[in-house]
Amino acid sequence: MSGPLHPIEQKILSALAGASSLSFESLVDATSLQEDQVRRALQWLATKGLVSTTESVRTRLEVVRTPPELELVRKLLGSSRPLSVEDLRGEFVSPQEFSAAFGRARSSRWIRVEGEAVPVVSVVDKKGPDDLRALLDSISSGKAESELSAEQSALVADLVKRGILRRAQTKSYTILVTEAGRQSHAPSATGDVIDRLTPDVLASRSWRAKSLRPIDVEAKAPRFYPGRRHPVRDFIKEVRETYISMGFTEVQGDSVHPAFWNFDALYVPQNHPSREMQDTFYLDGLSDTKLGRSGVVANVAATHESGWKTGSRGWGYHWSIEEARRLVLRTHNTVLTVRALAEEKEKERRVFAVSKVYRNENLDYKHLAEFYQMDGIMVGEGLNVRHLMGFLTEFYKKLGMSHVKLWPTFFPYTEPSLEVVGYSKAVDAWIELSGSGIFRPEVTVPLGVKVPVLAWGPGIERLMLIRYGLDDLRALYGGDLSWLRSRREVARS
Repeated sequence: MSGPLHPIEQKILSALAGASSLSFESLVDATSLQEDQVRRALQWLATKGLVSTTESVRTRLEVVRTPPELELVRKLLGSSRPLSVEDLRGEFVSPQEFSAAFGRARSSRWIRVEGEAVPVVSVVDKKGPDDLRALLDSISSGKAESELSAEQSALVADLVKRGILRRAQTKSYTILVTEAGRQSHAPSATGDVIDRLTPDVLASRSWRAKSLRPIDVEAKAPRFYPGRRHPVRDFIKEVRETYISMGFTEVQGDSVHPAFWNFDALYVPQNHPSREMQDTFYLDGLSDTKLGRSGVVANVAATHESGWKTGSRGWGYHWSIEEARRLVLRTHNTVLTVRALAEEKEKERRVFAVSKVYRNENLDYKHLAEFYQMDGIMVGEGLNVRHLMGFLTEFYKKLGMSHVKLWPTFFPYTEPSLEVVGYSKAVDAWIELSGSGIFRPEVTVPLGVKVPVLAWGPGIERLMLIRYGLDDLRALYGGDLSWLRSRREVARS
């Protein structure tokens, strides 16, 4: 060795000197050190070639649960009266479990069903259940799989497949001292070696007459996982910075709004399917009683009924103030930007909102019931669809997404309308990112706005599917610590 060993290394080599090799557990007991100390010191010693470690893996069978067919036989044998099929069905927690138990027991010819009016079940073979029970008991007692007969091995394979048994692996480590370790385990004169520099040692200058223990600067440092923001929060922060850098102002608001602002103000008819319970979360029995048919509300109502002053014929139905008063969890953040639009009217401005929205969705790889959405509008004289396309292209490019397309589509409150899609390598498909378009006069005129308004609303999580190469939105909230710890900032293209 080029220098003295650490005291912990010396202690481990001394413990190994007499036995040549020890298991990891025995080494911890022999040194009275903590497991982490022994583990770290072994890494140091192995790097120096003083010890070697061998790993062995032992596979054993474990009983996970009792087979339902055994439970069925036990219930039959333990009953003081004959049991019918319906009696047995009621003894199980679910119809599926009863069907599995009854089917297995019957196909194995352990039971028989007799009678026509009320079929009664009886046990006709006790040996089969006893053999299965004995096999499970022997496995619970530690019997190795290699000791089983061919017939038992075939039965084990079926039980493993059904989840009755499982194969568990146990790893064990044996530490052996090398010849170099034997020669170096004798400690040097510890009084002449300084293991650590303390204020007293520095003040007394006693270090001048002693040697400093060498430090291996190339040794692997322990992994450290500091606290950090969740990736979704990080991405939202980046989205906000991108908007602000492009001259936008953020608006915020409550999660609960009257249906008027969530739907009616956006020219969504009151009989539109998206307003039904299957898509929207309504607050049961609650409504905004302060909302009256006057001002902007009256303008919107007239637009729905007859088109008002917008040049449209409207939807041609009787508009209900009660329906407009119903409180909903916002289904999009356009509810925030359109309210900001109504407050400022003619003022030229750029506004965005980033908040959670809520929809009664069927969960899959690209749909969540609760997710973040960013919504934006641009208000100004002379704005047109070319401005919208140019802005969206530049905006997504700033977020690191260059594989983005825009194509015509339909939305109730914009015309013309564009759908933004991005290509995901993970799922090998083009995924819808957002809707966009120019607000129709039926939206802007009732609010008192007479200039064009560009609008769009992508979901944050869908953008992250592409940005981080994920194939399922649910992975963002699954609590996978290995992914959270290993996540690196993705370079922008």
